[in-house]
Amino acid sequence: MNANYEPHAISRRTFLKGAGAVGAAGLLAACGGSSSSSGSTATSGAASAPAASNGGASLSEVYTWELSMREVESWNMLYTQRATDFNVLTNCVDGLLSANNYGQPVAAIAESWEHNEDASVWTFHLRQDVDWCDVNGTVMGHITSKDFLVGAEWVLNQFKNEASNTSMPTQLVANAQEYYDHTVELGAAAADLTYQDMVDFGVGIEAPDDYTLVFTCKNPCTYFDTVAGYACFMPASEELISSLGIEGFRAATNAEMWYCGPYLVEEYIQGNSKSFIPNPNWYGSDDHARFERVVVTMLGDLSVGYQLYQNRELDEIDLTESNVTMIQNDPSSEYNSQLCEKRPKKYSYQMHFNYQRRNEDGTPDDNWNKAIANTAFRQCFTKGLDLTRYFSRTNPINPLKCENDTYTMPGVCYNSDNVEYSKLVCDKMGYGAYDGETMIRLRDNGGDITDLKQQAMDELSAIGVTFPVHAHYHIQSGNTTSQDSAAVLRQCFTDSFGDDFIVLDIGEYVSSVQQEIVNAHLHGFVINGWGADFGDPINFLGQETLTDANAYYSHNYSYIANVYEEGPADWQADLISTYQTFEQMVHDADAIVDDVNARYDAFAEAEAYMLENVLTCPCNLEVALTLTHVNEYSKINAMYGICNYKYVDWETSEDAYTTEQYEAFAAAYEAATQA
Repeated sequence: MNANYEPHAISRRTFLKGAGAVGAAGLLAACGGSSSSSGSTATSGAASAPAASNGGASLSEVYTWELSMREVESWNMLYTQRATDFNVLTNCVDGLLSANNYGQPVAAIAESWEHNEDASVWTFHLRQDVDWCDVNGTVMGHITSKDFLVGAEWVLNQFKNEASNTSMPTQLVANAQEYYDHTVELGAAAADLTYQDMVDFGVGIEAPDDYTLVFTCKNPCTYFDTVAGYACFMPASEELISSLGIEGFRAATNAEMWYCGPYLVEEYIQGNSKSFIPNPNWYGSDDHARFERVVVTMLGDLSVGYQLYQNRELDEIDLTESNVTMIQNDPSSEYNSQLCEKRPKKYSYQMHFNYQRRNEDGTPDDNWNKAIANTAFRQCFTKGLDLTRYFSRTNPINPLKCENDTYTMPGVCYNSDNVEYSKLVCDKMGYGAYDGETMIRLRDNGGDITDLKQQAMDELSAIGVTFPVHAHYHIQSGNTTSQDSAAVLRQCFTDSFGDDFIVLDIGEYVSSVQQEIVNAHLHGFVINGWGADFGDPINFLGQETLTDANAYYSHNYSYIANVYEEGPADWQADLISTYQTFEQMVHDADAIVDDVNARYDAFAEAEAYMLENVLTCPCNLEVALTLTHVNEYSKINAMYGICNYKYVDWETSEDAYTTEQYEAFAAAYEAATQA
């Protein structure tokens, strides 16, 4: 946390506006780019920003934020699998398709597309005016269908891309898995393979001409258009790969990479800030609005962001509970009428249990491991844990808007009757609608788990578990917002479970919870979010299956795959059996490829089974309160993919939006989605 904030007379906004008078080449030279650019200026090719949706003046520049723990780590779109990287790279590299503010696929490098009758063959027709450029905006090459073949071969070549982003093409595209396996067998010799080798091998990706791509799927795939815009199918330059080498391309810096998206990175100061300026060569400059500059400030703490917003050094900021309380307690505050509720972000957050926890000395924590393997113990989390106070940390006005009761994020997909998938799951669970008063999953029993708690304690005492059971949860050291939230969560445990049953132990990590805690198996649970890569339930449920190699959470968070592979103890037999049943249900659902309604109903059955047995515990959605000069409803809003942070076609206002205006935006948006 940066606690050393103090107001200053010359704001960063003022400084950067002054710096904007410097040529783009000079600014880029300061961040590692060459000073010999093509001579284009910082605003070349930039369409003007849209008119403000409240009738006032719009912003030509926008100043936004990101948390410092979410800094970019890789500039290679094909190699990274981190949302924090995609949030940056989506502004610099375009793929076949993008999305609009309703989450629908829209044209990007592909200007049109179609599929055959059973949706097993998809054809994309590319624009003919798309170029690669370097960090300075110098054109380095022209993009054709060949670049997409090069990108696909890179992803499917285990030696080159180290298995990153392989799951979608290997699961969906004909002979992609076989080609990947072939590269594994070749080992280092796979370095010499080219895109033509992939085509000759029979992988279902072809280029009949320079501006046509044809994908042949293993089975009918009605949602392939939601996959087409993902990182696994991004283009890559054969020339750039040849010049940098395999390892060099994999680890390319922002100054080395080539780009084809709406923006270039003007300046990058790791852990501090990054700024974007329009790519003067972007094919979409006449059709889409961009800003003259976008500046992203990295924040150690949202309270600092609130001060920067007050100083007009940020144009939007999410509010903490203390910020909202301070505003509401000041009747004279101008912000009282400007508290705006955002739409849910695309991430469904869960409590991911660790079924193979270790103590600090590396020995098994059998007290926790035995407890969490017990069904009744886990069910106490969904039937008794009241998180309303915890949700208030994010949204103190409407805390239950943050309640999450399903594993799959609402809005990922719809069946042919336009029924949203998570509603199918809720119907099977017997869940009612939001009422703003009581958590949905606590209504049946009023949160009373007296009998269930006693059942769990009796069953666990019989196998040597002692109480209270300690649930280990970790936060970043020095982050006061996280510390306050964890303290509230601990009180929720006390109030819901009683300290005679489960106690929340709060630990800390320095910089990476994954490296310091999760990889060492030190967590009891982690609250982590998953956002869909494409619009189908398998992208969520497939992360939790027992034996699938691509099941991310089973291998990397819950370690249930380890438990199975190493041989479960007697007290884990029921847990493994439950996972096996769930996995078979997921496989059976995924095998239904010719009837989307039957497919989604089968997936909903599998998800309901997972939720009833609490293999993970749904926790929260991100529905924050904000002060903002940006109309959230004009932003890309796909519940899948990597495009939501693209700074294109945003509506903004020099005057801050009001609560009333945002409520009108929400109503209009909801009406449009129901039309």
